[in-house]
Amino acid sequence: MEISVDCYDGKTSKKQRLLLKFEGKIVVLVSDQGEQSYPIQELVISRRLGGASRRIEMPNGLVCEASDNDAIDRLLRLSGIQVPGRLIDKLESKLRYVIIAVVITSTIVWGVISYGVPVLAKHVAFMIPVTANTALGDSVLVVLDKTIFSESQLGDTEKKDLRVLFSKLIETVSPEYQFSLEFRHGRNIGPNAFALPTGTIIVTDEMVQMIDDRHELESILAHEIGHVVYRHSLRKLIQSSTVALVIMAVTGDISTVSVLAGSLPTILTETYYSREFEREADEYSYEYLTKNGISPTHFANILGRIADSGTEIGFLSTHPSIDQRVLMFSEQ
Repeated sequence: MEISVDCYDGKTSKKQRLLLKFEGKIVVLVSDQGEQSYPIQELVISRRLGGASRRIEMPNGLVCEASDNDAIDRLLRLSGIQVPGRLIDKLESKLRYVIIAVVITSTIVWGVISYGVPVLAKHVAFMIPVTANTALGDSVLVVLDKTIFSESQLGDTEKKDLRVLFSKLIETVSPEYQFSLEFRHGRNIGPNAFALPTGTIIVTDEMVQMIDDRHELESILAHEIGHVVYRHSLRKLIQSSTVALVIMAVTGDISTVSVLAGSLPTILTETYYSREFEREADEYSYEYLTKNGISPTHFANILGRIADSGTEIGFLSTHPSIDQRVLMFSEQ
């Protein structure tokens, strides 16, 4: 048995076309300079992978490439050596196996992205001390003020009254969170509210002006506090950076958080929270209202009013849908 191979001597890039002969368990390489013999056990032969050429490494550093995969496999079988890569080659050669592999791989990837990454992100987020959230929030409000907001037009007395209301909401929250309430003119984003991971809650003037009952604003503030308590900003940030998520989970190194902080303003104002995050924040607001004897319909009322105003971005640009959320808070 013999085949033609392309060989390289390891000293130059010049390719030589040589003849490879198989004689029992001896491989003979024939060139113009003569013949070189090698025991087959001393050769390193790469695995079979589709129609790719096989790499054959000789003990003296010579490397050859053979395109006749079947001949190489016969050589290995006759020599009593197991043929590497045969199972993979068989699977690749059958269309039905390829389709099955694609389906299985797609299912696994979908499962990891849809379920695995969020679970791991939640685990990592709660590993990080609350005090470390300052790395995420200290500069975020500055960025938002430069790009999204303008100075609030609300009067000082009104702001003071609303901050008194806010202080009531945070009385039962763990003291490790440092909450504060800020007001901004929303400009293009209209009636809206944001929660920074530091505990800073931002409410736009447009949202305050739409309030008919103080309990409506109370329900919204409770919703935003829920985002902070459940670490939604940090979890969203981590989920958006899968590589950083893996590094942080495996090594425990949380220094990566400060590197990711620059993308938080975009996450807060453009991507919004997931269905699961909004559901958790809604439930936090619902529990607060019911525990304090406040009708949950106040939250449903303000959501419905925002929807009727034609607002397309901001507080309603999330999942679940407005109808589902109104239904939840309308039930007594």
